Amino acid sequence: MLAGLVLGAASVMATAVQADDLKVAVILPGLVNDKAFNQNVFEGIERIKGELGVETAYTEKVPQPSQVEVMSDYARRGYNVIVGAGAEYTDAAKRVAAQFPDAKVLVLNGAPTEGVATINFENEQFGYVLGLTAGHMSKSGIVGALSAQQVPAFDQIVAGYRAGVEAANPDGKVLIAYTNDWADIAKAKEASLNMVSQGADVMLPYLDGGFLGVVQAAKQRSVHVVGVVSDLSIPYPDENLVSTILDFGGALYMAIDLAKKGELEAHDYRFGIGTDAGKLGGFNAGVSDEVKAQVEAAIAAMKDGSLKPGAAQ
Repeated sequence: MLAGLVLGAASVMATAVQADDLKVAVILPGLVNDKAFNQNVFEGIERIKGELGVETAYTEKVPQPSQVEVMSDYARRGYNVIVGAGAEYTDAAKRVAAQFPDAKVLVLNGAPTEGVATINFENEQFGYVLGLTAGHMSKSGIVGALSAQQVPAFDQIVAGYRAGVEAANPDGKVLIAYTNDWADIAKAKEASLNMVSQGADVMLPYLDGGFLGVVQAAKQRSVHVVGVVSDLSIPYPDENLVSTILDFGGALYMAIDLAKKGELEAHDYRFGIGTDAGKLGGFNAGVSDEVKAQVEAAIAAMKDGSLKPGAAQ
C-alpha cells in the first residue's frame, strides 16, 4: 500500500507487469513548464526515470477528443502503464483499459473506475484548511474559488472550503466561477477581477497555468490567493494567504514503484492531508499564530477522524 493513504475497494488489475519490462507513458492536458499541475506531474516522471530506472514517455497538451487515440497509440507501442493526468481522462482511460487488457491504466484525479487505477486526494480536507484560514482572515467575509470545469475534485475542494469558511465565519460567502480553459491566464484574471468586484478578497484557483491570472488579479487589487495544489508562498509570498500541496508527481512516483514491484492494482488510492503527498504549505506573514494553531488542530482532527468535512452536495 502507498504510504499514508487510504485504499478504496476495486477490482485487481488482471495482468501483472514484469519490472524489467515496465514502460510508462503519461498523457498531459497542458505544458510541463506551467508551474502548476502539469509541471508537478512532469517532476514525478523525471523522478521515475532517474530513481526507479523506468523507461518513460509523455505527450503534452492532449485535447479531450484525442485522448483515446494518444493513449491507445502508446499501448500499441508497448507501453504497459498508461497514465492520464487529470479527471478529464477518466472516460478515455476506461475505454483504453478495456481495449488493452495487458496494460495498466492509471488516472490522476480521476473518478474511481472499474479496471482503472486512480490516484486522488481527500480534497475536502485540503479545502477545509484553506477555507478556515480564508474565513478568519477575510475582511469582507466573501471569498472565491475558480476552476476551468466543474470536475468532482473541484466540487470536493469547494465543499471543504465552504465548510472551513463557515467554521471561521458563519456568515461567510463563497463565490464560484469557471473559465472553460485550464491554461488561459487572461480568462482567469478576468474571472478573478469579477469576483473581487463582488467583494471577494481571497481567491482559490484550481487551474493549470491559468492560476497566474488569479495571482495577477490579486496583486492588482491588493487581495489574496490560497494555493491548493502548489505552495504559492514561495513565488508569491505577498499574495499567498496559505497553501496546501497536492503532490501528484510524488503520488505517481509511488504508484509506479508499486507497478515495478508488480503490486499496482485497480484501486482508488487516496492521500489525506498530512501524508507523504498531501501537505500544508506556507502562510502569509500576516496570518496570526492563533489562526495557524487552529489550522494545525484541524489537520490533527482530520487525521484522527474526529473532523470530517462534509462531502460535496
